[in-house]
Parts: sequence; C-alpha cells; structure tokens
Amino acid sequence: MGVDGFHKYIDELEEQLELQTLLADSSSEAIGVFDENARCIAVNREILEVLGYTHDEVLGMSALDFITEEYRDLAKKNISERYDKHYFVMGRRKDGSVFPAEIRGRTVDFRGKVYRISAIRDVSYLKATEMELRETLNELKIIFENSKVGMMFLKGGRILKRANQALADILGYDSPDDMVGLSMLDLHLSEDKFHEFGKQYYYTLVNKAQVNIEYQLRRKDGKPLWCSLSGQAVDVDVPADLNRGVLWVVDDISLRKSEEDRLVLLATTDSLTGALNRREFFRQVELFMGKEQRNPVGPTMLMIDLDNFKKINDSHGHEVGDVVLRSFADICRSVIRDNDVFARMGGEEFALFLPGTDLAGGIAVAERLRRQFAASEVRACGDSIQCTASVGVATMSSRRLNPERLLRMADMALYDAKSSGRNRVCFYD
Repeated sequence: MGVDGFHKYIDELEEQLELQTLLADSSSEAIGVFDENARCIAVNREILEVLGYTHDEVLGMSALDFITEEYRDLAKKNISERYDKHYFVMGRRKDGSVFPAEIRGRTVDFRGKVYRISAIRDVSYLKATEMELRETLNELKIIFENSKVGMMFLKGGRILKRANQALADILGYDSPDDMVGLSMLDLHLSEDKFHEFGKQYYYTLVNKAQVNIEYQLRRKDGKPLWCSLSGQAVDVDVPADLNRGVLWVVDDISLRKSEEDRLVLLATTDSLTGALNRREFFRQVELFMGKEQRNPVGPTMLMIDLDNFKKINDSHGHEVGDVVLRSFADICRSVIRDNDVFARMGGEEFALFLPGTDLAGGIAVAERLRRQFAASEVRACGDSIQCTASVGVATMSSRRLNPERLLRMADMALYDAKSSGRNRVCFYD
C-alpha cells in the first residue's frame, strides 16, 4: 500500500470512529465500556449526564463506583456470569445522590480481550410512577372492598371476576370468593331477561354510555331483589372493548321499592276491600279504551250494588258491614279475569269493566257473581249474615262512547234491577 493509500485508509478509519462516536453520543442510553477489571475505558455523553462526571473523571473508575454498596455483590456476580438481562440497582452520582437504575450489560471478546458494555438508565420517574400507581391501586382496592354499596367487576364477557363483601351481602352469598366466576345469567331472573338486559343496557356501554337503572336481580336463594345498577366500561376507547372489563355499582333498594309500592297501593286502591278506587278505575279503563283494540266485541261494564246494606250496618254494626264488603270483593276476584278492572266506587257500590266481552258474556258474569254472593254466608262478631246484590250490565255499541257514559248506562240498568225487586241482573237496552 502506498503512502497515499495509507493516508486514505487512516481517513476512513477516523471517519468511522467519528460516526461511531456520534452514534454513541446521540443515543438516549447511558453507555459505558469496561475492561476485564471492570475499569471504565469509554463512555458516551449520556452517561456523563446521568452520573454527573466529566469525561476525564469517569475514565479509569470502577463500574462498582456508580452503584451503592448493597448492590455491588449483585453487579459482580452478573459481570462474572456474563448476565445479559436487565436488573435493578441503586445508582450513585458524583454528588453522592442515589437513584433507582436499570442495568443491562453484555460481555464481548475483542482481539483477545474481554470487555463489558453496560447501559445504565435512570428509572426514577418510572419508579415514582409505579409507586404512585401502586398507591392508587391500593386506595381503589380499599374503596372497592370497604364500600357500603355492592361492586362487581366483569371481564372476558359477562363473567364476574371480582366482587366486594357488600355485594355478597346484598345477593345472599357468604363471601365475594363464592361469586367469582359467576355468569351474569345466574343473577338474572330468567334467561330471557338476561338476553333482554344485554340488548337494552349492557351492549350500550360500547359507546361509553353510563347505564343507571333500577332492576331486579336474583339472590342466591332464588328470590328477586330490587337494586339500582350503575355500569361503566373500563376501556376508554370508543367503541369500548367490553371484554376488557365493566364495573357495576349495585345498591339494595328493596325497602324503598316496597315503600313506593305501598304508597301506590294507598293511592290507587280501596283500603277496606283491596279493590281499585274510583279514580284509578277510570284511569285504567280510559287507558284501555285509548288503545287500538283488535277485539270486535265489547267491552262491557257492570255496576253492582249490595241490597239493603244500610240495614246490615244499622242492625249489626259497621264492623259486620265491613266484613260483608270484603267478602263480596273476594267473590268478585275469584270470578273475574286478570285483565278485568274491578273497583269499589263508594259505599256498597262496585264496578266491573270486562274488556273483549259482549253483552251476553257480561250478563253471564253478573249472574255468576249474584248467585255466588246470594249463596254465601258471612260470619262476623257471632252473627251469620246473608246478603244479595243487584247488577246492571251495559256494553258499548260505538267506539266513541266514553267510560263515564258506559258507566251511566250500567247504572241505569242497575236502577231497573233495584226497582224490580233486587237480587237480579238487568241490562241496558
């Protein structure tokens, strides 16, 4: 090789060295090269930033000088065993401050010599974030486990993966562990309701909607229980992946629902007989008549009055009279259908609305009621009472007739029954 060729070769080597130095100094990793005695022989710029030394100061220092004493045996072991996976130590800077560090090294043989190339990374931020995350998770765990309302976490579909003690108490399980692995099918009253709930509520969580409803769940003993449910998908993406998890907050509202039902019952029924009151009767009849009806016949209205009821009150007292009223209401409920509307209109007067029933059918129902009541014997306060009833029947001949008009027609027929001797059925002609 001539002189010119030699100089060209030197230039190329210097250029490669500069490129390699530039590459090393541009790396975000703090890199050091150590000899077989763990003495530093080369570093990049990033390691000087991390450790706080100058280039001249760091050369010749032992690799163990950059970590705290309690981790030096670990470092020695990893170097001697040529360990090439990352591990964690506490690093030491020039000023004596320490920091959590990740070490990753590799041993290489080069031209008959052994070198250790190591990267050190300051993971203070990661450790702080990890610590904060652990504290947050611990706080959430404490909240989850000690909450006074039930909580359940579903994952991988509608499968319960975690619950708290409050939920176990609400649904009648001994502990949250007894509930792990339950399908939500086990908590619905039926399979149909399970699928209906999924379509109406569960799958709407995909669009990040929060579900807040009142719903009946099934306890472990099979009994229904009114609960308030609040659900939210944990996936922040839209659409959300529900398999990643859904959190439900569950609260027992059975006492409130019972009180609401009691208040509704008080507002809509007659407290003595359990029949509907006058206002609720008209509301339900108008609701029926406001709907489009496919049945070509009816409806039919019955107006009923207990005969000589004032004499019963005067002779035996109001307590006995109340027993007679309740007895008649019980007979009515044993005769009518589920969709019939039965009410006490006041005093000893009752009304019965029969959807889809023609005049002949209405008369048949009225006769059945009359006969059963006349054949019954009411015993109260040591007295044996027999009472009869008169019934007026009317049916609709036009869809335009309103409930009040139909009731007046039945009342006119009732007047005929009373005036013609009582204990009989008359119909409006």
